[in-house]
Amino acid sequence: MGVTNLWQILEPVKEHVHLSSLKGKTLAVDLSLWVCEAQTVKKMIGVVTKPHLRNLFFRISSLTSMEIRLVFVMEGDAPKLKAETMSKRNELRYGSLKKPRAAKTGRSYFKSVLKECLEMLECLGLPWVQAAGEAEAMCAYLNANGYVDGCITDDGDAFLYGAQTVYRNFTMNAKDPHVDCYTMSSIKEKLRCDRESLIGLAILLGCDYLPKIQVDILTPVLAPLHMA
Repeated sequence: MGVTNLWQILEPVKEHVHLSSLKGKTLAVDLSLWVCEAQTVKKMIGVVTKPHLRNLFFRISSLTSMEIRLVFVMEGDAPKLKAETMSKRNELRYGSLKKPRAAKTGRSYFKSVLKECLEMLECLGLPWVQAAGEAEAMCAYLNANGYVDGCITDDGDAFLYGAQTVYRNFTMNAKDPHVDCYTMSSIKEKLRCDRESLIGLAILLGCDYLPKIQVDILTPVLAPLHMA
């Protein structure tokens, strides 16, 4: 689930950290995120047969060599409430299902790609778990209950599900291997927002489950705040 403009709101708490600082940590990885990122690398399109496997292998190699432990999370079925959003997203990403090429690039193809990644994880002896629904929700659960030290995901709503630390925007280059780090403690300290406040923002700003509330509806509510 995505929350409209949430990362822009959380920009003040973003920390640029070197990957070496994650040594000894156990992180939950939203596997779908890495697969999607691999499919958009222009240098690999038409050159690498299976970019998702290449990207996954080298990221695992780099991070485990830094003594960073990884637990991968496989997404489950999206809630029915999100069906319309998923339909629009899939059409935007893969094109209309009426098109002949959709069978090779659609949702079923994406699931086959994820399956190949899981087979690689098992060959490498790395742990993975199946989420009942949203992968970021499972990542957040593992983090909130102390099973992992943080989540690797691009979905900021992981905080709404209870995550305490989220990492995104990995850069694996040799000169400056880093990642952006966001923590719930910083959000509370700098933005004065807790989990319930972020859920409220999702309702106001719009998310995968709810449309954005129209400005004219909010005006009577916000007007007294501006006058104050």
